[in-house]
Amino acid sequence: MSDMSNLKTSSEPRGIRNNNPCNLVHLDRNKWQGLADPPTDGRFCVFVSPIYGLRAAALNLIAYQDRQGLRTIQAIVERWAPPSENDVAAYVASIRAQTGISPDRFIDVHSYNDIRPLLAAMIRHENGLQPYTDAQIDKALTMAGVEPPMQSMRKSRTVKGGQVAGAAGAATTVAGALSEWAPALPAVEFIKNNLGLVLIVAGAAVLAGVGYMIWARFDDRRKGLR
Repeated sequence: MSDMSNLKTSSEPRGIRNNNPCNLVHLDRNKWQGLADPPTDGRFCVFVSPIYGLRAAALNLIAYQDRQGLRTIQAIVERWAPPSENDVAAYVASIRAQTGISPDRFIDVHSYNDIRPLLAAMIRHENGLQPYTDAQIDKALTMAGVEPPMQSMRKSRTVKGGQVAGAAGAATTVAGALSEWAPALPAVEFIKNNLGLVLIVAGAAVLAGVGYMIWARFDDRRKGLR
């Protein structure tokens, strides 16, 4: 049986509760990755985690463009939320207000800069809120084949921690070297006279950088991003 630990409480909107934030209807032909067991809540898909629901929504938008030639918000919304069941005008107005994209402007959902705001706006309109982090949405888009233009939060946080540790380690080395070969320079007189303090501060920075890297990895694993 699939892991259902990430499913939300019944008091939350259906899309959030089902980890299906754009309320994809379950069709037997769509064997989405990450479907729960059972895979539906009535008509609607249920996923084991938000990442899979976000990924499926992104892939559905890509299919609309690639297979049906839908390249505008107006056309996408009319297909996603047909007039027989939804207020299309209100849906389109909501997306426009959130993204600033004209309903008739051509977009490319293979482009992160187009699909990212569209997906976030659809989540908010479908549920009344958009509770997911940038890292979760970026992870789902990457899984759908749309690479963010910058590194993910996990990578950037880990790299930043490494940079802090590396810079502090370098500072320790430089401080020691300066005390040996440049004792006469006024600019390094303080370092020379307070080398012990400098080394303590640099050592603490190294530990802080390494600790931040470890925390970032643990935090991402807790959020299901790794």
